Parts: sequence; structure tokens; C-alpha cells
Amino acid sequence: MPRIVRFRDLEPTWGTRQAKEPGFMRWLVTWVGGPKDHVNTNPEVAVESSQCAIGMMYLPTGQRQSGKHIHGVTEIYVVLQGELEGFDASGHPHRAGPFDCTYIPVGCPHGVRNCGTEDVILFWMHDGIELNSAAVYVDDNHPFVDPPPIELVRFADLEPSWSGANAKIPGTMHWSVNWVGGLAGSPNHTPTKAAANSKISIGMTVLEPGHTLPATALPVTRLWLVAGGQAIVNLGAGAEVLDRLDGLHVPAGEAVSLRNNGPEPLKLVWTDSP
Repeated sequence: MPRIVRFRDLEPTWGTRQAKEPGFMRWLVTWVGGPKDHVNTNPEVAVESSQCAIGMMYLPTGQRQSGKHIHGVTEIYVVLQGELEGFDASGHPHRAGPFDCTYIPVGCPHGVRNCGTEDVILFWMHDGIELNSAAVYVDDNHPFVDPPPIELVRFADLEPSWSGANAKIPGTMHWSVNWVGGLAGSPNHTPTKAAANSKISIGMTVLEPGHTLPATALPVTRLWLVAGGQAIVNLGAGAEVLDRLDGLHVPAGEAVSLRNNGPEPLKLVWTDSP
């Protein structure tokens, strides 16, 4: 059945490398994570998955990740707040602002820093599950040979698509974009701009005030994350409010309807997996 994962129930984790050291301070939460011994900072609360992991990193001003690290899975960042500078083995920085996406392929050494004047909030997504000990950390000056580069997908380059069910009808009007597309059964609203991945799709749907997103069953599992505004959902026990950073996990074949419950646009970031 669909399940709400509330942000208030996700206790921040400070367990990553040097996370409690000034200059490198940051904390994580996880809405969807792997089983025991795999990446999942909130195992008692998060949805357990064998397909992907989805969480958030909070990176205060003046802080950065320590050195560079390498994953055995693709890692994707979607910036919700602040300005982020990402580094890969090329030595060339990549700047990302609100709703920009940094796509980090398997084997790409990378690290990020807060390069702005407000704290960074970013969603991170893995296109598979990874053991806690699997990531490899190295110093900034570590030599690499032909590593894959970071790909930057800018929100400004994603033209909104109105192709969803009843998307152009008043009362259910909404538009969507994809940062990452290619998973079978998942919509790809911006195929010429989105990064390609056959294991996971990531996008955002926006509803103006007074509008409702029609219930649509998908052949993939979806996690909705409230990135802005407030949503109403009814899972059979009456209306429930989803506040900013709350998650709604919807298994494949299930359908739920989401309504904008406030006076500002409802921004819903979603991740689809098999």
C-alpha cells in the first residue's frame, strides 16, 4: 500500500566522513534505502528497497565534502536550495543552483561544496543499493585515468511538458519535467534534455493552487517528495497533509491523487524505480 514517510520522523545522521568537523559539516536523512549494511541512514523509518536509495543532504554555508569519493552506483543530486559547486577528476567545477541536477555516473570521483550564502539542501538518488563500506574516499589531488565526467542538467533548459493525464483541464492542470529519464514505464517529459538512465527516472510535477493531480497507476514504484507547498492525500483514512520534505511512497500498480492545499505552487519531485 502507499505509505507516507514524514520528514519529522527522519533523525539526522552525521556518520559520513568528517561530517562533524568544521569545514566539512553536513547531515543526511533517507526516505528510501537499502537493507541492513547498505546505505540507509534511517533504517527504522525509511522504505526498504533493493532497487534504489533516496535521501537528502544538508550542507551549511562554508562547508564541503571531504576530498573526493567514488560510488559503484550512479548518484544524482537535485538542488532544492542554495548554490552548489561540484568537482570531478577533470578539475573543472560545475555550478548548480535551485532545481538544477548534477548527474554523477558510476566510477566518477566527485565532491561538492556550498559556494553560496545560504545553506544547501539537496536530494540525492542512487540507481541501485550500495554497501555502507563500498564508497571509496580519496584526497583531492589523487590521480585518475579517464574517469567519466559529471553531467549537469539545468532546470532552465527543461521546457515544461503538459502531456500528463488531464494536464490542460482547469482543476487538474499541471506540468512536468525530467532531469533523468529512460526507465521503462516511467514518463520522460523532456527526453532531449534529460540524462539517460534505464534503472531510475527523476522529475518534478508542479500544480498551481486549487488544482488536483489525477490518480494514475504506474507500472513502476514512485517516491513523491514535497519540494515546495503543501499537498493533501487520502489513503483511505481521510485527508492527510503532506508538508515540505514529506515523502509519499507509491508501489507499482497503486494510484493516489494529490491536491494542492495552499496558496502557492505545489512542487513534487518524484523518483521512479522498477
